[in-house]
Amino acid sequence: MNSTKTYRYFLFAVFSALAVFSQAQTAWFADGYHGGVYGHYPMWQAKFMVEKLTENPGWKINLEIEPETWDTVSIKDAENFKAFQKYYSETGRFGRIEFVNPAYAQPYSYNISGESIIRHFSYGIAKTREYFPEATFLTYSCEEPCFTSSLPQILKGFGYKYAVIRNPNTCWGGYTSAFGKDLVNWIGPDGTTIPAVPRYECEELADNSTWQTDSWTNSNEFIANCFAYGIQYPVGMTFQDAGWDGGPWGNEYDPTEYTCWTPYIDMISGKVKPNDWKFSIEDVKPGLVWGAQVLQKLAQEIRVSENRLIMAEKLASLDYILSGEAYPVSDFAEGWRTLMLAQHHDCWIVPYNGRPGYTWADNVTRWTNTSNRIAEETISKLSDTKEGEQTCAIRVFNTLGQARTDVVKIDLPKDFNEKEIAVFNINDKQVPSQILEVNSGKNVLAFEAEVPAMGYSTFDIRSAKQQATEPSVKQLPDGRTRIETSFYIAEFDPAKGGEITSLIDKKSSNRQLVEKGEGLNGVRGYFYKEEKFHQSSDNKATISVVEDGALFTQIKVENQIAGNNYTQLISFAKTNPLINFELKIDWTGQLGIGAYDQSNNYDATDLKKAFYNDAFKLHLQFPLADAKGKLYKNAPFDVCESQLENTIYNSWDSIKHNVVLNWVDVENTSGDYGVALFSDHTTSYVQTRELPLGLTVQYTGKALWGRDYWVDGPTEIQYALLPHSKNWVDASVELASQSWNEPLIGQLSSVKNEMPEFSLLETCDNNLHVTSATLDGKDLLVRIYNTSEKQSHEVHWNCNGADFELVDLSNNTISPIKKNKNKNGQWVTKLKLPQFGFQTVKLTQVKL
Repeated sequence: MNSTKTYRYFLFAVFSALAVFSQAQTAWFADGYHGGVYGHYPMWQAKFMVEKLTENPGWKINLEIEPETWDTVSIKDAENFKAFQKYYSETGRFGRIEFVNPAYAQPYSYNISGESIIRHFSYGIAKTREYFPEATFLTYSCEEPCFTSSLPQILKGFGYKYAVIRNPNTCWGGYTSAFGKDLVNWIGPDGTTIPAVPRYECEELADNSTWQTDSWTNSNEFIANCFAYGIQYPVGMTFQDAGWDGGPWGNEYDPTEYTCWTPYIDMISGKVKPNDWKFSIEDVKPGLVWGAQVLQKLAQEIRVSENRLIMAEKLASLDYILSGEAYPVSDFAEGWRTLMLAQHHDCWIVPYNGRPGYTWADNVTRWTNTSNRIAEETISKLSDTKEGEQTCAIRVFNTLGQARTDVVKIDLPKDFNEKEIAVFNINDKQVPSQILEVNSGKNVLAFEAEVPAMGYSTFDIRSAKQQATEPSVKQLPDGRTRIETSFYIAEFDPAKGGEITSLIDKKSSNRQLVEKGEGLNGVRGYFYKEEKFHQSSDNKATISVVEDGALFTQIKVENQIAGNNYTQLISFAKTNPLINFELKIDWTGQLGIGAYDQSNNYDATDLKKAFYNDAFKLHLQFPLADAKGKLYKNAPFDVCESQLENTIYNSWDSIKHNVVLNWVDVENTSGDYGVALFSDHTTSYVQTRELPLGLTVQYTGKALWGRDYWVDGPTEIQYALLPHSKNWVDASVELASQSWNEPLIGQLSSVKNEMPEFSLLETCDNNLHVTSATLDGKDLLVRIYNTSEKQSHEVHWNCNGADFELVDLSNNTISPIKKNKNKNGQWVTKLKLPQFGFQTVKLTQVKL
């Protein structure tokens, strides 16, 4: 027993001896239900809640029910559901029932985009009010660790007053840090503050459990510890799974009063002094099975749909303003509905649950396919070519708030038979281009496009010779392959598994980026059936040149890891410092990859589990030279400076936030140079004293609830490296990530001269980002997010509205925005945004 626990038991003994005193003090308990038709919700639940509330006049419940549940229940259990609606309207909403989490599919939040989180609340609140029009949403609380650092800003945007930052009875997937007493001021990264009930600093993880903290029940010991620590109004919490039929949750301590969250926080506000808590994303400690192939695939599918829907909304808004094309409100609602279901927390923590063909993972594929179809149908409408019409141009769209120059790829039309083709911009200047042959046998045209912000530019396709380029690849006498571009000199060594043994940044005084004697981009992992580590440098690799043209050079590395073939495609752009990677591993059989084999000794109550330890999982290694400085990582509407010495843990009671959402960035010790790593899916990154940066690739073996996590087909991931001078802000790393996730879109066009170029708006700052653009009737809503310390910004508009307004996330007007015309005829608006803050600008009755 550790010293902290010993002290706890001493305190408990003292307070037990003073029973008369302690028992006279009241404690509170937040009971309730969690679930929904996609998780768990029996059709008798509505009747049961009314009956038990009637039988127990002192009982109060907090509800965290998937809002779409009410669509089903209102049909399948219509009579009892009407009784529940009546009870809520007449009695429940006056302190007996509170809706605490209306998020459409109860996402974990830290693992998805900030825009996705906003849509969960927006669509979820609307759906809940379809059935409960008098519902209020004042306190956020959840059963699972559904938290992220920027929630204060999001919650306040929807009118919330309070929050609860604990999930005491369901910590399988993680928990939050312990901090403070009765109340804290939860301070988000942008400075927004919301009063919140924390996981108390004295609230420890429960004994003999890997899923509870001490406040999951009001035990005499827990309440005694609270009073001893100076907590004046201790409150416990359990949200029961919908379907549990015990009624009020039993509590040992007496007197305990059941409470809904808002009345409880109203009661103690003003009676206690909250501590300020600058809650970091690292205060969210998630323990998912990072590296499991099933989790990897669904995270990739979710990321694709997030990106495509956001891009489709922006382009549909542009199309409406330019051509009057109807904005597909219902289509987008369905696209978001299926994406939000795919983001359900159960998809991530129990992906294998469900009958064959309809597991959570199967459903993610089904749901995201629907979202993607809707997005692609919307985007395809931007093409103005008709069947049989001669194609003569390509219109390239940019969905970012900044003008950009990047590579766009487009399938060549079937009727285009020219062997020599070239691409020209609107100034009749030929731009660099390459013809790529893909596996399907069809040809793809890639070319460099300069496109204005939130708009498009038009390019001509002509029969002409492509511009000659010097080769970038050279074979060295010792067998190494050297690539030289305007940005880098890179050397691949087949004798060391095809790793990059030298990477020189020509733009930074020929800085060497690879640690001496090491190799960049190798893979390493522990194969526990063999009881040994395998790494890429164990074998000699084959290196070949796939492309070497005007736009980029691509190298293919073929190798084996533990007898399994894998390939890596590495692409160096000629005009962009980003280095792109594609990894594919073809597995043969089911291998054991991880710290150790738990197939015969898995126990849910054991603190230590093999799947926690990333050091033994197969991971990509980036032994960067002079990269022992600070590490930054992005999160929804946030970028966090990590305080971790390393990311490795092996026990449930020591979980660390080791999550990469979109990117992590490591600096050198002087802070004037860094390297960012982009990932195509949410997963974990690795950082140790020996390894500045790694990316988790594969885990196989036992994990949560003793389930086998296996491989089903090849593992395929995409990632990128961005070396840069200065820090992540000055290097515009967030913009580079957004560009990577929202690539330029090319559409065939038959029109060359009618408005060949257009820009809807421009943010005028590389750290001011357009995260969404949508239409509400005839009003344009644009959300803008700031990642720099600079707070005063301008946005230039090439469209107009009857009024420019700042609105909250419920579309309520906050204040009007003044607009002025500049010398170019653009409307100019000034915004004041703190770092990591966002604002929604509304243009009413928008028009050109």
